[in-house]
Amino acid sequence: MKPLTKLGEKQLDNGSLWELWERDGVLSLQLDGLPCANSFTYGSEEAMAELATAPISRAGQPQILIAGLGLGFGLAKAMECLPKEKARFIVAEPLPEIVQWNREFSPNREIWNDRRILVEYQSAAELCRKRTGSLHAILLRHTHGRCELGLADAQAFFNALKGGSLLIISLAKADKRLESTLRRAGFELSTTAVPASSKGKQLRLHTLVLARRGRFVPFAERNAQG
Repeated sequence: MKPLTKLGEKQLDNGSLWELWERDGVLSLQLDGLPCANSFTYGSEEAMAELATAPISRAGQPQILIAGLGLGFGLAKAMECLPKEKARFIVAEPLPEIVQWNREFSPNREIWNDRRILVEYQSAAELCRKRTGSLHAILLRHTHGRCELGLADAQAFFNALKGGSLLIISLAKADKRLESTLRRAGFELSTTAVPASSKGKQLRLHTLVLARRGRFVPFAERNAQG
């Protein structure tokens, strides 16, 4: 068996420990020993980015929020889907070490030369409270454990989005309590199941929650109305 190598660690003030491990070319980002992201299972992150960016492919200056960086697969896919020069990809990541590990070790480390990326070292909810009606999409990866999203934070996400735009949350399994919270915040919801990974012999599914702020008006219709 190939050796397991620790590439980095960061202990938080509350005692929790973030670690980055590597074995046989596969990276694993862990919190207190539990996997939060790895470079083998990221299919749902790419599907999330594709779904979020498809409706806004014609926007002149799309602004996408990546809520939690992980190993950067959602960010990389969103940038691939929106190659526009004036697109902006805002990464809300409270921990600078995770950003640095992405720059040094991630398979997507080449994207960090792109000036369209803006890193904010704070939570996505904190950032959204400062960006009312400015975002075209929000990608929130939460594939392990229950997504403890409170109503106040859900409303912050809702208020930060432009009309018709999407908040997409990736989950290991469906979460009715989360769906109820999002509806109370004003979102219109749908869900879809996507492969967690395109690799491996066993098919494991993740749930994507598509939370929309109102009806989406295609850009062609907007131009006609204007």
